[in-house]
Amino acid sequence: MNDLTPLSQREKQVLMLICQGLSNKQIAAELNLTLNTVNSYVVAIFRKLNVSNRASAVVKAIKYNLCPVFVLC
Repeated sequence: MNDLTPLSQREKQVLMLICQGLSNKQIAAELNLTLNTVNSYVVAIFRKLNVSNRASAVVKAIKYNLCPVFVLC
């Protein structure tokens, strides 16, 4: 991942769902986690990607091939 701190498998799962546009509450339900746990993962992801918001996280995830680019028709 070049200069990025590697993400854990769970962080990668959460990031994939962020890339799909899910809210933290929806991610918690999808992965059967508490909202606080998801919030902690999101904070860790932002720190590791050196971003401060979801949009920037998605852009960086696409740049580093951490999530697929979705084609919307």
